[in-house]
Amino acid sequence: MGGALTNVGIIHSHRLFRDAFVVALTNQERITVGWEAPCVEQLQLNGEEPQPDLFLVEASDSLERCCEEVGRLRLMAPECKVIMMGVPETDEAVLDCIERVGASGYVLESGSLHDVVRNIRSVAAGETVCSPRVAGLVFSRVSELSRQVSSSWINRPDKLTRREEEIVTAIECGCSNKEIAVRLGIEVSTVKNHVHNILDKLQLRDRRSAAEYAKQQGLVGSRH
Repeated sequence: MGGALTNVGIIHSHRLFRDAFVVALTNQERITVGWEAPCVEQLQLNGEEPQPDLFLVEASDSLERCCEEVGRLRLMAPECKVIMMGVPETDEAVLDCIERVGASGYVLESGSLHDVVRNIRSVAAGETVCSPRVAGLVFSRVSELSRQVSSSWINRPDKLTRREEEIVTAIECGCSNKEIAVRLGIEVSTVKNHVHNILDKLQLRDRRSAAEYAKQQGLVGSRH
């Protein structure tokens, strides 16, 4: 088989799983594993800045932790593609992977190595792996969020301050409150207060809506 080689990075908390993936994937045609680590923090401590074609990230341990890991990856490689592994088999979990993380593919807890390889090949080819049922759920959720954001823009009483714009931009990038605090050099409690004020000021329901606001307003990448 011909074609370009796909370079994969693996983030998984268990060494046994990482080693198994390295062996299994390097035996696949046109796939290589460039690096592996238990967490993004370890990469940062080692001074590494990997730039693989895509990342395989563990989601089975904690979906919230996984979202935070991907947020850190986005800071290192903003254009990276992500495949979530071991996603809980619920609609909400799958939607979180797509909406909060922007995952290009996912493998459920009941998935197999075949599913991982299929995802890698599809994502490397520029496709987004998503079942028709989940695609319908995503479109419904996006439509709902668009209505919420449009309504909030019409009725919002005040514009965001410069600091609030910085925070809502970081939210859109997938950063946690702790990461935003480090990034801006402020306390986590201060970030929480700003987030609360942002949601209240824009009459938004949650962080996801705030991220959509940042996209629509063109704030992404506008503050550093």
